[in-house]
Amino acid sequence: MTTARASLLLHAAFAAFCGLLLCAPPPALAQQPPARLLEQFTHTSWGALDSAPVDILSIAQTSDGWLWLAAGTGLYRFDGKRYERVDSVEGHALLSSNVRTLYAPPEGGLWVGYRIGGGISYFSRNQARHFAAGQGLPSGAITSIARAPDGVLWISARDGLARLDGDHFVTIGADFGLPARRARQVLFDRGGRQWVAMQGGIFSRTDSRAQFMPAWPHGDLSGMALAPDGSVWASDIDSYYRLQAEAPSGDGGARPALQGNNMYFDREGNQWIFRAGGLERRNAGSSESQRQDLSGGLPQSFFQDREGNVWIGTSAGLNRFRHNRLLTLPLQMVFNHPAIAPVTGGGVWAGDRIGALRVLGPEGEKRSVLSGHISALYRDPDGVLWAGNDDEVWSVEGGRVERYPLPPEAKSYEVQAMSRASGGGMWVSVVREGLYLLKDGQWRRQPALPLSTPGMGDQFPTSLETGSDGALWAGYIRNYIVRLADGKVDIYSADQGLDLGHVLTLHRSGTQLWAGGERGVAWFDGQRFATLHGLRGEIFRGVSGITRSEQGDLWLFGTEGLSRITAAQVARAMSTPGYEVEYERFDAHDGLLGAASQLRPMPSLVMGDDGLLWMATANRINWINPAHITRNPVPPAVLVQDIAVGEQRYSPLPGLVLPKSTSNLRIDYTALSLSIPERVRFRYRLDGVDTEWQDPGARRQAFYTNLDPGEYRFRVMAANEDGVWNPQEAQLGFSIPPTFVETAWFKLLCVLALAALLWVVYRLRLRHVTRQLRTRLEDRADERERIARTLHDTFLQSVQGLMLRVQTLLKRLPPDGEAYQLVEKILNQADQVLAEGRNQVRGLRSVPHLDDLPHMFGELGQHLREEHAADFALIVTGQQATLTESAREHLYHIGREALLNAFRHSGASRIELELGYAAEHFTLVVRDDGRGIDEKVLAAGELPGHWGLIGMRERAMKIDAALDLWCRPGMGTVAQVSAPGAAVYERKPGALRRWLMREAA
Repeated sequence: MTTARASLLLHAAFAAFCGLLLCAPPPALAQQPPARLLEQFTHTSWGALDSAPVDILSIAQTSDGWLWLAAGTGLYRFDGKRYERVDSVEGHALLSSNVRTLYAPPEGGLWVGYRIGGGISYFSRNQARHFAAGQGLPSGAITSIARAPDGVLWISARDGLARLDGDHFVTIGADFGLPARRARQVLFDRGGRQWVAMQGGIFSRTDSRAQFMPAWPHGDLSGMALAPDGSVWASDIDSYYRLQAEAPSGDGGARPALQGNNMYFDREGNQWIFRAGGLERRNAGSSESQRQDLSGGLPQSFFQDREGNVWIGTSAGLNRFRHNRLLTLPLQMVFNHPAIAPVTGGGVWAGDRIGALRVLGPEGEKRSVLSGHISALYRDPDGVLWAGNDDEVWSVEGGRVERYPLPPEAKSYEVQAMSRASGGGMWVSVVREGLYLLKDGQWRRQPALPLSTPGMGDQFPTSLETGSDGALWAGYIRNYIVRLADGKVDIYSADQGLDLGHVLTLHRSGTQLWAGGERGVAWFDGQRFATLHGLRGEIFRGVSGITRSEQGDLWLFGTEGLSRITAAQVARAMSTPGYEVEYERFDAHDGLLGAASQLRPMPSLVMGDDGLLWMATANRINWINPAHITRNPVPPAVLVQDIAVGEQRYSPLPGLVLPKSTSNLRIDYTALSLSIPERVRFRYRLDGVDTEWQDPGARRQAFYTNLDPGEYRFRVMAANEDGVWNPQEAQLGFSIPPTFVETAWFKLLCVLALAALLWVVYRLRLRHVTRQLRTRLEDRADERERIARTLHDTFLQSVQGLMLRVQTLLKRLPPDGEAYQLVEKILNQADQVLAEGRNQVRGLRSVPHLDDLPHMFGELGQHLREEHAADFALIVTGQQATLTESAREHLYHIGREALLNAFRHSGASRIELELGYAAEHFTLVVRDDGRGIDEKVLAAGELPGHWGLIGMRERAMKIDAALDLWCRPGMGTVAQVSAPGAAVYERKPGALRRWLMREAA
């Protein structure tokens, strides 16, 4: 027989066998393996290496949220993150660190029962009540604390039973039918019957007035538990019995119903039984048990907190069992990189590299279809399942299996991905070999695309998806996505907005295409790819599974877990470029074992027809019902723990005052959420420093630096793992007193010292400037005297000598001659020049007294009128005010120059000088009715070779005044000076200024 024929016969026999398997009825549920505890719960344990207490004897949770632990090493409290040993509660010391029993009443507070020496304490509202043994309280260790339906507190102790009556305990003993033996436990059932476990047996009574009677079965029983159906259970060493108030008729002896040494029931009615080194759990109404090892620790205490978590205290530490949100299938098998695809009607197909193809549901395996290793699964739009491996591709429809061996060149290379072709057939990606079209039983290899270095063996699509228009989308490594339609190839990469690294999955939702890769998630907007951004820089790494729910929520499965983004957030991201979406993350804290596949099989996430989400990791398959996700409705209590300044810690007491010079500090706070404390989020602000709420994430410390002295108030809020915020914020007010150098008095002294220093500097500067001014004035006076001496000794003497010689010449001329008259006229003019010269010399040697400007101009005008044939008038308007010395000098010289020019050169018959004293300005006007000034001179502003007009303008500029000249045709010339009052009027100095002037003088 040839090898080819043998292969055909084997294939035919295998197909017949598969048909039989498909037609076989599903196995009964009784054949399913027993469920494991970790498939429903996440188990977390703490031991001595985690700084947790050991030998935990009792657990309680107070109304403020703290979890309290009575351990052999003392009393502890736990906030979900940190264990804290306490020797005092609310500032009140314990009677002993050797505690045995805890009870937290609903109204608040904590009862603590001690072991050695006995006694009990109650701590509530910053107060403490201590009850010592011998004061109505039985001696010895307190073994149980319970509250009766009428509110009375009962305790069991080594030496008996007692109840609290007002402010003291009353012992209940032989008078009520109890033996004088040790009391172990007290319990009240739903009917109000009281049960007491004593050494040697259990007793009960109907109410507090009745006598205790022995309960059945008889014997040394303890460990009582109240079941959801109202029955009471008790155990001997290792067996549990149902208790009855009276022995049944025809007592033939009690038979144990269960094995175990301690029994508890949670609020859902589930039964928990302790065994040596572990525990056993039964769901309410079920006889199946789930077992869990407790790392060798001996279980000793049980408690269920207000969030539903179950806590088990053992000799080795503390254990927490939290309900999973991502549930693991109850299977005995362990997968090896399973591939998944949805089953029509609900459930999921699953196959891996070593097992069989199976149909799975939330309850476990429904049926096994065929055996064989699988690298890829795909359900086409018609509901037909396609599977592939390194040898062949086959389809499964009903009871029919069709097989298609891979082309020879593709043998031994695994099938990576598959997708239905729009024109019929199946697109198949084979590792290394590339893309094929399987149609009518024939394989057609597609040409390689220019995506990477030629000759490389990675030219195969990692994922395939058929678009709504029939085009094929293919994802490749190295950040490529290709679209093939009607023989046209479009390549998308970084230039088209793609930034995913290796593309791992493609998903079509309606007409929208999504892509996931090692660096994130993106969607196609018709032209380009747009990247999805999450809050706080989240990029959704390693996404190899994408799906959308009927409500439009986007689900992503990647290396960091399962992420959910609501439809509203997706819509906003698509409409707002760069928007960071809010997301919810499900990971190991929710029961996820492993991470999404990063190569094959893919996709790692599918949605079943029944709405369930299925995700595959390396060796597990998890599922979640998006419509019924377990939520935690309990807001976390938040509190400030302490303030640390350097190495010193301060308790958060009212009116807290920190040391002086405190500028840097740390504030420790916490939130009492015990389910997933790693996901508790905080926000805080320090009034006086922060203008907005700060978001530290899950950090439980706040740091502040460079604080100034003053009053501060720190406020903090918290939200649990489901974003339920506690509206009641925790607050802490504190103050930082100033040091002497930070007080207002010190600052005032500094200001005064600075002012004194500035005053000294000012005095020194004033004296220096005064000295410079005096030196400058003396130099100016010396220069004027030098010029006067020079003019007197040289120029005037020379002119005088010249005049004497001319007079000698005049005596020789005939008196009646024309030459005599001309020389005489010259002498007269020379006398005038000589007189003017002497006047100038006197002016250089002394400045005229200009205190009364109108008077000075009046004298000047009268003198000039006597020398020239012109009338002169002085006009003063306004209230005469005192001018500054500099202003008087400059205004006098400007007016004098203007009068001299008018009298000498204008040929006027009348000349006027007007002084105008206004509040905001001062004016000086000289006007005449003479011939005027030449237009060229007026336009140039000066007469070449003469300096009168230039000097007038220079003096006007020194007092911020404006000089204007204009001629009126036939009406003479007008010269006007306008100066601002602030520049020319002398202001009366204040007292300080007068004193400063006196000091400067």
